[in-house]
Amino acid sequence: MAAARSLKQGGHEVVVFEKSRGVGGRIATRRQDGFVWDTGATSFAPRGRTLESVMLSELDTSDLVTLDKAIYIHNGLRPMASDHRPAGLRYTYRSGNTKLPKLLAAETDVRLSTHIDELERAGDGFRIGGEGFDALILTAPIPQSSLLLWGIGESRPTANAKYRACISVNVGYHVELPPTKYHALLDPEQRHPLNWLSLESVKSPDRAPAGGSALGAQLGPAFSLEQYDTPDAELVDIVGSFLAQLYGPAFREPVSSSVKRWKYAQPVGYASFEEVNPEGSRLILASDALLGGRVEEAYEVGLRAANLLLAR
Repeated sequence: MAAARSLKQGGHEVVVFEKSRGVGGRIATRRQDGFVWDTGATSFAPRGRTLESVMLSELDTSDLVTLDKAIYIHNGLRPMASDHRPAGLRYTYRSGNTKLPKLLAAETDVRLSTHIDELERAGDGFRIGGEGFDALILTAPIPQSSLLLWGIGESRPTANAKYRACISVNVGYHVELPPTKYHALLDPEQRHPLNWLSLESVKSPDRAPAGGSALGAQLGPAFSLEQYDTPDAELVDIVGSFLAQLYGPAFREPVSSSVKRWKYAQPVGYASFEEVNPEGSRLILASDALLGGRVEEAYEVGLRAANLLLAR
């Protein structure tokens, strides 16, 4: 959406094809039974990058929440304060983090639930589903974008781009969490299956019914890979056992739950944006594996992609 917004501001007509029912990729929000969970990126810490000024100065801020509680670490489910204090503020959106891509996509021609299986060259441009375009930006994870490139006999030097998987287990309860000084727990050593726990109803209002709690657990890379095909009910049971150890037996069995599997959750190896996108190309790769997996880094990649086309 960063690229689309920048190109529109530059006076170009833009069409966004999105295979899902909503824009945002891993900025995803799930609503169920009165609970609201961010199942991918649970908060934003732009750290002074371009995205921060866009969020604060150019987009509607009425739904924006500044997180005032810390991120604690856990060692075997024993929470403790971290000595590390990251610079900058951290944000979320009250109604769900998909608010950000929706704001960025305002007045853009977005085609939802549209799966692109192949590209077609048409002179100096391209065709998608019979519709002609002067240039294309591919924003899917590198393995998926590479398949589209191979379909038109093209490849780019992306061998270093690799990803890890993540299973997100989201649970809701009709009981409030005990008071905490943190809104999230992190296992920095990635030794425990519970790599990240977001206390959704602590980080933002309106994430659970009155008197309830919403939590989002993201399981570590090794555990996620090993358990990727494990049935949802078993994964919810595993997470329930962790939460019971943390917060008591009332959190053993949730009243609402959902599971989201992210095959390409985070890049762990990177390709060079400049090497992947030769000067003058009308077909640009703008994957997160070209700069970084954080939201603010993905935004920067989109701006770089747009700038390549605007400079033509």
